[in-house]
Amino acid sequence: MLRNIMQNFVLYPKSPFLISPHLEKFCPKNLPVPCLYENKSCRRILRIGEVYIPYKVLIVSEGGKPELKVQVFCEDGNLAKRVVGKVKEIYRIDFDYSKFLLRTRKTPIYPIAKKYYGLRPARMVSVYEALVDSVIEQNINLNLAMKIKAVFVKRFGERRLIQKEEYYSFPSFEKVGKFRPADLKKEIRVTLAKANAIVEVAKLAESLPSINKIEKNPEEFIEFVTKIKGIGRWTAELSIAKVSKKFYVGPYGDLAVRRGFKRVFGISGEGEIREIMRGLEDYTGLIIYLMALEGHGGVFRDVRG
Repeated sequence: MLRNIMQNFVLYPKSPFLISPHLEKFCPKNLPVPCLYENKSCRRILRIGEVYIPYKVLIVSEGGKPELKVQVFCEDGNLAKRVVGKVKEIYRIDFDYSKFLLRTRKTPIYPIAKKYYGLRPARMVSVYEALVDSVIEQNINLNLAMKIKAVFVKRFGERRLIQKEEYYSFPSFEKVGKFRPADLKKEIRVTLAKANAIVEVAKLAESLPSINKIEKNPEEFIEFVTKIKGIGRWTAELSIAKVSKKFYVGPYGDLAVRRGFKRVFGISGEGEIREIMRGLEDYTGLIIYLMALEGHGGVFRDVRG
């Protein structure tokens, strides 16, 4: 059994880099989703193979000179390095936001790109997690979705207590796949349709395509998962956006996205939105994410300077 020996690592993301506004909004204090964010640090348990490893990311600095410190509670050096590799992916530290700014400079999107200088959404660690997370978010407001996720994680995820702090993992597909949908519905208070979809995704988790395969042919993945009762195109597109290394896909039909485009550009139709984003398809997911933030009210704490 691995002891809670802490190994320390330092990461230097490409600048400009900004992640704390995302974590503040999508990882509320005291609600493990499964990440818990407070005081400029984010912690959770990550599953590597059959081993559950707690880690914490401390945001030392953002903006032009970003720095992250990673604490991994694991004795095995190789496993700790694998966790750090996942952290790099989750925080998208290699994404070059300056190229995004350059690409949008002569487009209507540029003021938004500049406003959210360096911001990017965190990635989810697996297709299974992204799908379940997206199913929970269907047709409800974000605050309620996060409360449901926290109940799901607390009841069925792994828990560790380290230095008086709680760490949680996302519930395993093995455990979730054994639930009767009616029981899961009662446990986390979702609709029976959502419970059915979550259980079906868990049962299919080992046969879901890889992230690389999804990125090569997202439409094939969308066609595959929308055969699961309770999963439509919005959920499939959102799950791709959550887990993909790239930003090729995003849910154009999302209500927050439409509100954002209406607020900033005075448009809300999907055709109009696609037109204004013409030529920026490589950044679809990022732009849709930023416009969804505008749709949620544009709340943003600028850390530049």
